[in-house]
Amino acid sequence: MNRMRHVTWAIVGALALMSVGPQACSASKPSELDDTNSSSGSSSGIGGGLSSSGVGGGLSSSSGTGGGDSCAETSSEAQEGVLPADIIVVVDNSGSMTDESALVQNSMNEFSAIITNSGIDAHVVLISSDSTDKQGICVPAPLGSGGCPGDEKLPTFRHVVQEVASSNSFDLILSTYDQWKSSLRPGATKTIAVISDDNSSMSANDFKNALIAKDPSFEGFKFDAIVAPYEVLNPLVCMNCSLNMLPCEQCDPCCGKDTGSNLFCVPLPAEEGKVYKELVAQTQGILGNLCTQQFLPMFQDMATAVVSSSLVACTYNIPDPPKDEMIDYGKVNVEYKPNPGAPAQLIYYVPGGKLACDGTGGWYYDDPNDPKQIILCPATCDLVQQSPEGKVTIKLGCETVIK
Repeated sequence: MNRMRHVTWAIVGALALMSVGPQACSASKPSELDDTNSSSGSSSGIGGGLSSSGVGGGLSSSSGTGGGDSCAETSSEAQEGVLPADIIVVVDNSGSMTDESALVQNSMNEFSAIITNSGIDAHVVLISSDSTDKQGICVPAPLGSGGCPGDEKLPTFRHVVQEVASSNSFDLILSTYDQWKSSLRPGATKTIAVISDDNSSMSANDFKNALIAKDPSFEGFKFDAIVAPYEVLNPLVCMNCSLNMLPCEQCDPCCGKDTGSNLFCVPLPAEEGKVYKELVAQTQGILGNLCTQQFLPMFQDMATAVVSSSLVACTYNIPDPPKDEMIDYGKVNVEYKPNPGAPAQLIYYVPGGKLACDGTGGWYYDDPNDPKQIILCPATCDLVQQSPEGKVTIKLGCETVIK
């Protein structure tokens, strides 16, 4: 996928702002736009939230006007931004997960390091019992504090101390929401990962619908799972290794020593993770094989997926305005040129944020109450990334053209 090569901010200079008179910047919040109809709105649009006229809403490619304002501009290059990442990890603490919990604990720092070394601001929430439980988790520094059982290290790492049974991971994500919701950020990508040797008692669709109803920002979340990929239906498959004095895994990767006697080979997982596998497929997440016990490569794949989803988003950091000026978030517009010789095309503002994006695209703020980034809707992002010569310009000073 081609990334955009050029990003330009068109910033209204201090003198130009002063000349506007009563309509000068007032540092208004973008949430005030929700019930406001821009006087510079374009009458028609094409896919991706771009105006069909090429210069929509009365904005010109050089000095454009909107709502009667004069938009003298100075320009500076803006840095493409990345979305923060909110990650919820749930670890099964049932008795059969003793070995796995230690391996998961040792892999979590590598998981976090891959993400943070990519420049992504990650918040990790762990739902699991702590080190007072044999199957619990205590995350060492630098992700965790290293103090056990008190390994929490806010704001980047939150440990919700909750014993997770064999099949209630989805239930606990929903029921403990109030304990970890403060770790979530507007505009952040959302990833949920479950590590379990069992199946879920709640269906994939029921969980997904309940989660989004509780918190709409989870719309479009990714789900990863490290579970048993199939069910060892016949215990004799594993017993055959015991009878022939062979390593258990030689009969099947899901075979292991009976933790009670440590003499016989038995199926390791309690049940195939069918529901978890279904949700992985629905969200195009990462599926890991619990039976191989190779947790580090799985966590590395999961971390790479988090980085990719954060970088793919078309996001732009909002730069500082000219000296001694304040940004009026009611006077921000976004234009796109697919190549240097093409006319500028206006992209409309979508007040409802990501959930209001549709097939015609547009742009929205990461947080309408405290904007830090401008984010293109998926349809617009896909469109502008098709051109390696494309240029996005964000203009300050003209009344925002609302979709």
